[in-house]
Amino acid sequence: MVRILHTADLQIGKPFNWASGRARSKLREAREDVIGRIGDVAGEHEVDFLLIAGDLFDDNTVADDIVSRTCERLSGISVPVYILPGNHDFAGSPSCVYQRDPFRSRKPNHVHVLDRPQPTGVEADAGEDVIILPAPVRRRNERGDPTSHITSDFGREEAPEALRVGLAHGGIEAFGAGDAASRIDPGRAEEAELDYLALGDWHGTMQVGPRTWYSGAPEPDSFTQNDPGNVLVVEIESEEEPSVEKVPTGTHKWLRKEETLRSREDVEALRRWFEGLEDPLSVLVRLELSGTLGMEAARKLDKVKERLEDIVLKVRHRGEVRPKASAEEIESIASDGYVGDTVESLRAVSKAGGEKADAADRALQLLYQFHEE
Repeated sequence: MVRILHTADLQIGKPFNWASGRARSKLREAREDVIGRIGDVAGEHEVDFLLIAGDLFDDNTVADDIVSRTCERLSGISVPVYILPGNHDFAGSPSCVYQRDPFRSRKPNHVHVLDRPQPTGVEADAGEDVIILPAPVRRRNERGDPTSHITSDFGREEAPEALRVGLAHGGIEAFGAGDAASRIDPGRAEEAELDYLALGDWHGTMQVGPRTWYSGAPEPDSFTQNDPGNVLVVEIESEEEPSVEKVPTGTHKWLRKEETLRSREDVEALRRWFEGLEDPLSVLVRLELSGTLGMEAARKLDKVKERLEDIVLKVRHRGEVRPKASAEEIESIASDGYVGDTVESLRAVSKAGGEKADAADRALQLLYQFHEE
């Protein structure tokens, strides 16, 4: 039996320019720090080697110090590491990060970059031979299926009895209407008689077939709810379907909260949700709110949002909640005298409907705001 650790899409050096200073720094550090956690998983599960299925780096132009720190962190992983260039750190560029001096001079000896579509033999600790069949990305926008060269004969001459592990980076979709775009045939593992096909590019953990998986990014990097923040421990035995275990490695949670607010009770429920967040200092929230609220409830919402922004790592806002004085709030200013008479007149126009109803409603809102001020 062979045990593999499969990861992808670390995108070290990703800038996160949309985030504030504190959040940006934390998110950048997390992408480097996850290498240590991956190394811990490798040791705890006693894997034979680590596969990185593309996009170790966010770009071929990442700064030298980032490359140097990455190499130093990779040196702490105790098993052989095989890196596939992806569409972010593609191999065909003259300035490919893997050809630059900071990487070449500091790369640990047990780290290997598979930048050519050539079979690579591996001897696992259990004594069983494995052959890695890579599909490196040569340019940022590939055309056709990057795994088309991985056939049932590919690598047979070099290792006829070895376990066959494919390594690729790209999207999966059924072929039919055309294959001009870079798409990996979802049936590649079966057609090429692979024991396992390790994929990168999709940032969430996903099984494509019995022998084909996306590991997803080991550290989440967006609000897409597709199960990111994991690595895969894969056990392979000849002629058996692989056993795949998902192991969490992410430290930051990216949460989407969508609510339509119509009352103070809705705002209170949102507050309780916020108070229930686990480790809020490591949480990013995309707050998607809609609806209308009375003036008092709107002020309470502002306080809840301010509190959220003070504590969590980052809040991104979507949508709009419109303040609208409730019937009770309007009633509270309908005292005797001029204001009371005006409120009653505007209510009558609003209730009657017609072209003037909207104007009457707006006038009631303004009257309430002026009264509060």
